[in-house]
Amino acid sequence: MKISLFPHLNNDGVEALTLSIIDELDSLGADLYINKDYTQFGGTSESLSFLDADLLYDVCDIAIAVGGDGTTLNVAKQASFAGKPTLGINAGRLGFMSGLEKNELNLLSELVNGHYQIEERMMLKAKIVGGGEETVFHCLNDAVISRGDLARLIDISVMCEERSVTNTRADGMIVSTPTGSTAYSMAAGGPVLSPDNSCFVVTPICPHSLMNRSIVFSSDKELEVTVGNDKNNRTFLSIDGASSVPINVNSKIIISKSEYKAKLIKLKPDNFYEILNKKILERRN
Repeated sequence: MKISLFPHLNNDGVEALTLSIIDELDSLGADLYINKDYTQFGGTSESLSFLDADLLYDVCDIAIAVGGDGTTLNVAKQASFAGKPTLGINAGRLGFMSGLEKNELNLLSELVNGHYQIEERMMLKAKIVGGGEETVFHCLNDAVISRGDLARLIDISVMCEERSVTNTRADGMIVSTPTGSTAYSMAAGGPVLSPDNSCFVVTPICPHSLMNRSIVFSSDKELEVTVGNDKNNRTFLSIDGASSVPINVNSKIIISKSEYKAKLIKLKPDNFYEILNKKILERRN
């Protein structure tokens, strides 16, 4: 089995955890690959090869993300473009998307022996159209439209099938996948959706209204979002908390289901609701 490792080395403890993962997978006979810039892992294993970062997804059967939820999310999204599944090993705080904790490396034998399940996660496509150009992004968690530096509300209009859905004056708007429903959307008051659903949810951020309600759409729908703001303010589109792209009043954002699906590896029998209770609800009690 060919496995590419994607550790987030800026996180505390990730380097040591990655060494333990390399030792465990080496003993199981896996062929391992890692970014050629991570020279600190040189000489740790004869089965470890160093490659350019853009080759790691193509060469492997499985991608392993070592870090927190952000690391797993980013690796799973990039792996989806190559049709490869991802196992997240938690070295962060929450690890809601992770398949293993750092004290469960003995279960990597199940991975190498092929005893695992794959959960397919729906992704969104966000297309910015304006000025004769199109820019396309794919997101596993959410696409967020937000105001700029000034503490001023922006006007956000959402249309579906050429009909108006909502016109909201707010700090912004979150369009979330079921996977992302437990992230920013939940913090903004949105519903929690099981990741096996095929839908997306639109949740306003601090709306200037006595009513703050999310709207859930079937994944076969396409949304058209436009934004209005005063000339001294700016609006941005953020994809999975990373890319931040300025949006002008002459542009529109088209949200639809992505043709890609993230594939997350499960090695343990816990279902979504058990993980939800263990990782989120119990932490708040």
